[in-house]
Amino acid sequence: MLLFAACGGKTIADEQHHFDGNRWNRFMPEQFDFNVGNIENYYNIDITAAVDTSRYRYSELPVMLILKAPGGEERQFYGAVVLKDKGRWRGEMSDGYRTATGRIRSYFSFNAKGTHHLDVSQATSQYDLEGVHSITLTVTKAKVDYDL
Repeated sequence: MLLFAACGGKTIADEQHHFDGNRWNRFMPEQFDFNVGNIENYYNIDITAAVDTSRYRYSELPVMLILKAPGGEERQFYGAVVLKDKGRWRGEMSDGYRTATGRIRSYFSFNAKGTHHLDVSQATSQYDLEGVHSITLTVTKAKVDYDL
């Protein structure tokens, strides 16, 4: 059995948040709300980070996500947006910032329909993480094809 997968065309969340002064305080999570209408599907959860390369010192942006479902279920997981590979910046330049996307979860299943709340925090030891301009949360339906 072969499994082929790619991002599907159904986006259920695509929202960008900017940080004042290009600083992300570790105790101030970014809050995203989105509606899940189908729990039979699998989804990909991506975070895109835009950083000022003259101020951001790290090769990746570690993040912690806390997902709260409508019925009260809560799930927590970590991930990272890789910004440098072997010392070279990844991604593209856009409006003076380097942007790169990290897949935080692949083929993620939601346990309930309705509005989900997601808190995204930077997971470094820095109180104020310098050089982070914005993050974008994207949740898309994962395409799964089976070739038997």
